[in-house]
Amino acid sequence: APEAGDGEPDDSGEITEFLVAPLQPKGSERGEAKKWVDAIRSERERHETRRLLYVASTRAREELHLFARPSYKIAKDGSLSLCDPPESLLKTAWPAFDAEVRARFDAWLASAGSATLEKLAAAAEDSLPPMPLAVHPARLRRLPLDYSTAPSEASLAAGTGPVIQGMSSMQLYERHEGGLLARALGKAVHALLQQLAQLLATQPWEAARTALGRMQPRIAAEIRAAGVEQAQAARIAAQALHIALEAAADPVGEWILSPHAAAGSEVRWTGAVAGSLHTVQADRVFRAGIRPRWAGDEAWWIIDYKTAHAEGLDPDAALPALREVFAPQLEAYAQVLRGLHGGDAPIFAGLYYPLMLRLDWWEI
Repeated sequence: APEAGDGEPDDSGEITEFLVAPLQPKGSERGEAKKWVDAIRSERERHETRRLLYVASTRAREELHLFARPSYKIAKDGSLSLCDPPESLLKTAWPAFDAEVRARFDAWLASAGSATLEKLAAAAEDSLPPMPLAVHPARLRRLPLDYSTAPSEASLAAGTGPVIQGMSSMQLYERHEGGLLARALGKAVHALLQQLAQLLATQPWEAARTALGRMQPRIAAEIRAAGVEQAQAARIAAQALHIALEAAADPVGEWILSPHAAAGSEVRWTGAVAGSLHTVQADRVFRAGIRPRWAGDEAWWIIDYKTAHAEGLDPDAALPALREVFAPQLEAYAQVLRGLHGGDAPIFAGLYYPLMLRLDWWEI
């Protein structure tokens, strides 16, 4: 009969469990215990397939294209009908696409001539013939001859990668392209700070902090979906929540996250930067006074949260070097902001480091 573990947690703090089932003699039918164990294994495999599809689908940044080739069967009277897919990624996604695929299949049958259907029936092919796809205009973008990929935050913070010389030659970096765990922590901190700013738009500080704490399991699940082991995902989620709550208790962090005029989190703009069209995304944008924590709304503030740096840095020594790395990115944000709202109001940029609880700011 199946047995569970001894109930003693391992080094990770989790209970170790295992199953034991009797081996069946070759050629004999499976016993009830073996059937149960096989069913548990199959169910886990189905869950893993769903997780794989989720991870693959949520990595897309702008567009997601799914390709599939469902099968059909031919009845004795020569009619064609679509088959449900066997165990596969397609079957996992089938509840979401079943109706649309069947509608396209029926439309194809209605438009196909009888000669075509008779030919398919005679050939008894076992695959789905081509069906018309939705028409999407092709979009081509030619890269300049001197194009090269942008350095990551991790490599820039470590002092590697190409040096950014200024706006005329600036390359917009991709965020969090370092190691898997560092990237997961950075994304979790960003998500929690964004959520906290949204909560504060309608709730007082204490209620918002309490509500933020309830997000830890969801953050852990999202980290787990990125391919991180369960215990490690839980630790990263707890660390990210601690960092976010520490930032919320910091007077400058509180000022950044508090409601402001024209405030927004994860704000996306599209505009011309150094003669090219770019889409940029700022972590926090709002109107406030001309110095941190001052009253007023005469100035724009563009704040980016930065976690891609080594822990334990001396802020006074590290901030100037980090500004040199990250300032061109905020200058690009300011250039797009001026194009959208004009240049009458002063614009201040800020790099907020939750691990150091420091804001490095300047006027652009």
